Amino acid sequence: MGTQQHRAVAVGVDDSDAGRLAMRWAAREALSRDQPLLLVRAVPVPLEELTRIHLPTEHPAMPHGSAQQQLAVLATECRRMFPQVLVRTRVQVGHPATVLREETGEADVLVLGPPPLSRTRRVLLGSTAGELVRSAHLPVVVVRGREADGPLRRIVVGVDGSPTSTEAIAFAHDLARRHGATLTALLADAKRAPDALPPNRGWQYESDVVDANRRLLAECLAGVEQAAPDVDVRQRISLELPTEALLHASEDADLLVIGSCGRNIVRVTTLGSTSHALVHYADCAVAVVR
Repeated sequence: MGTQQHRAVAVGVDDSDAGRLAMRWAAREALSRDQPLLLVRAVPVPLEELTRIHLPTEHPAMPHGSAQQQLAVLATECRRMFPQVLVRTRVQVGHPATVLREETGEADVLVLGPPPLSRTRRVLLGSTAGELVRSAHLPVVVVRGREADGPLRRIVVGVDGSPTSTEAIAFAHDLARRHGATLTALLADAKRAPDALPPNRGWQYESDVVDANRRLLAECLAGVEQAAPDVDVRQRISLELPTEALLHASEDADLLVIGSCGRNIVRVTTLGSTSHALVHYADCAVAVVR
């Protein structure tokens, strides 16, 4: 099988069940793209694991060697399950987020396991997934959920008309085409009619909001639907807040795809981002596209 020699699907792995789950998800994606799979193992320094401080460090021989052995075992396991996929490996000492950013220059997508379950660690120290969702140069997929180890059949993409939303639509549509999945484009708009005096000045009825959103959604999808009309694309409007709508959609989806930042910058800054909430709480895998 031919491969695209200069591109790859990258996955951050360790010796955990979550790391293996991410590896299998990434291998299926690499197979669908006809690309190599790059397994990246970071060897963190203890101080860096407990803080946000990323320090230059020397390569400790024993942990590095142990990580190489564990990675070789994972690579063998992956090649046995996916013999058609070319598997490459890379081990580097340093903070996981830093290593994964530096080692994925040839990748088209980065796949990770879910953030840690510890609420204290998640709130005070953050997570590798959370940091990379904010800073990585490429789409990041965080594999989570009960059905994450199966084929992609139902993909949901969040739409808001922003440039990153356009990128997310293209990414999700391409995934749906390659995996034979159904794509649901979800536009959530919780704006309510403002109070106004006299009555009806500046007033928008709910039906007007829905009609306007339907037009916006159709416009956002027009390009990809013309490019690949064989993909089953469904349109959905919600009057919930975007985060709530997407979390609800994740209950029946195999993958959520969103842009890294929507239109409401003030809300993202003050209340936290939709991507952060989905990466930590969605019921399915989440892809964040830049």
